[in-house]
Amino acid sequence: MIVSIKQAKQAAAERKQARATFEATKLDAAQKCIHVFAGIVSIGNFLFLVCDMYFIHGQVQRLIVGVSRYCFSVLLILLVRKLQHIRSFGAFSTVVTVLEALEIVLFFSVLWMYDSPNFMIQSVGMILTVLVIFTVPNRSSNMLVLSVSASTAFFLVTYFIIDAIEPREYIAAVVFTLLAIIICAVKTIGNNRYAQQEFFERSRLELTSTRDYLTHAATRERLEEEARRWMNFCRRQGLPLCLVFVDVDDLKRINDRYGHAMGDAALKEIANLMHTQLRNSDTIARWGGDEFVLLLPNVTLQNALLLLDRVKCAVNSLTLDGGVRVSCSFGVVQMGAQSTYTELLAEADAMMYRAKNSGKGKISYPNAYIAEND
Repeated sequence: MIVSIKQAKQAAAERKQARATFEATKLDAAQKCIHVFAGIVSIGNFLFLVCDMYFIHGQVQRLIVGVSRYCFSVLLILLVRKLQHIRSFGAFSTVVTVLEALEIVLFFSVLWMYDSPNFMIQSVGMILTVLVIFTVPNRSSNMLVLSVSASTAFFLVTYFIIDAIEPREYIAAVVFTLLAIIICAVKTIGNNRYAQQEFFERSRLELTSTRDYLTHAATRERLEEEARRWMNFCRRQGLPLCLVFVDVDDLKRINDRYGHAMGDAALKEIANLMHTQLRNSDTIARWGGDEFVLLLPNVTLQNALLLLDRVKCAVNSLTLDGGVRVSCSFGVVQMGAQSTYTELLAEADAMMYRAKNSGKGKISYPNAYIAEND
């Protein structure tokens, strides 16, 4: 029951991590192209200004509109630079949503200054605004709320400030705008869902290739990647690092006497137990049929011995179905100034065999001292 709860929590944590990784991927893609969208919006802002100068006759109103569009373009440039350095997609979406809301406010402010705005031309401008909202990278929910709010406000405002709107034109504009929102929303949500599913499937395949199917421990390849990364990091920072070889004692005897299902259960229980004892930064890898390797960055040999003693006691207290008891032999070494990954493995392997030859269920390390707690 405890293992099931732990596995459920681990699965939930993995899903949360997968979503965070997916959003990080979306953020990276959005930051690479946001300057392109900003350029398009700036050009559109200038083209709208040309139209404004044609339809607005008052000099003061022209000046206000010109300054407003210029300030918005400057603000856009400044915030695009900020967007390229934001570290979360949520914050990125918030800034984009604020910018688009300001664009909508500017749209209505300029519309209010038109002497005699043409309803159909302004409707086209509203539809273009909806297309821009769904084109710029953002959360789908933010896009939908902005586009629906802007369109609703547009048709309410134009109904009161524009005289003699043909009912057929009004209905047609509402229908066209609604269709634009529906088409954009369906396409955006569908693309986002497909991209998310594809990403999760790719992540699952990558995880499968780096994780042992039975015990969920890392594979040898993943262990080597983590070991080289942590060894380089610990050397640069002047930190210790330990590597441990773990062998499940007499697993063959358990398989022969109770069946391979019991042996598999023993391996899974031991792997789960070690996961509960170690930190997130530690790596547990399955090396062979009955062997594991533990990578412990920023852990001295003395602290590694204390940790392994707890693990050994916990393993010794395990009781499988039918009263089957298990134990493990441990060989631990600490990284030296010139140690290589291959040398650490060989040294830890030799220490593990020394522990087995001295009676099994023990911990051995190069100082010829075997730590055993009965």
